[in-house]
Amino acid sequence: MNRRVQKQDESCGEIKIIKTSWNTKEDNLLKKGIRICGMNWIAIAQYVPNRNPNQCAQRWKRLQGQRSRTNQFWKPEEDQLLLQLITQLGKQWSKIAQIFKNRNSKQCRNRYINALDPNLKQNSFTKEEDQLIYEKYLEYGSKWSQISKFLEGRSDNQIKNRFYNNIRSQYLQVENPYYSKQTDYQTKELLDQAREEHLRINGFIQKEKIMEDQNDYLTKEEDISKYINEQNYSNLDQEFQSNIDFEYLSRSQDNIF
Repeated sequence: MNRRVQKQDESCGEIKIIKTSWNTKEDNLLKKGIRICGMNWIAIAQYVPNRNPNQCAQRWKRLQGQRSRTNQFWKPEEDQLLLQLITQLGKQWSKIAQIFKNRNSKQCRNRYINALDPNLKQNSFTKEEDQLIYEKYLEYGSKWSQISKFLEGRSDNQIKNRFYNNIRSQYLQVENPYYSKQTDYQTKELLDQAREEHLRINGFIQKEKIMEDQNDYLTKEEDISKYINEQNYSNLDQEFQSNIDFEYLSRSQDNIF
């Protein structure tokens, strides 16, 4: 994998980007980081200077070759067998996994929920869905199973991926840590701070909306009261005029007799 290094040309002040390949020293540092940190690419990148987590992950995949893809993809016959077993046994993932040689119960469950469920939507997320995920994240945090209850046809894994790949940066303005040198703690802290700030802003907006609604209600109440009063005055005028007419007619009749 090539790396881009920025150098400034002193004569013209322009920045030139030079691509450099991974060297043996960097590969050894990468392997050391993996031995210590597992597959935590953000932590691993701390062991390899001038490489971000995404570069480390891609380099490791290249070093591993096809070995990293073992059991990663489901075959069509596996999907067919999984659906047959669900029809026969229901969603008893432990029993289903016993029939598969290289799949555990979690893999079987995730494969069905995230790919094979006939009620699952496979089309792109809409703006309305993105907005709802953003709002429910502010309310529930990263409880994806809870949030999925509000989005019909979307699995918790779909929602989680959509949040981290799109909503986190577009709605909360938090950069993807795989393109930076941020640690897990720093990323979580930034995300928590952004959530708190958006909750505060949205709370203020909601409060203003409630006040506007209350003002509208009071205005309508005043209009109704004014209308009722006008009607009452009008009725009083009519009643008063009727009384005058009645008295006039009575006096006229008395004079005649």
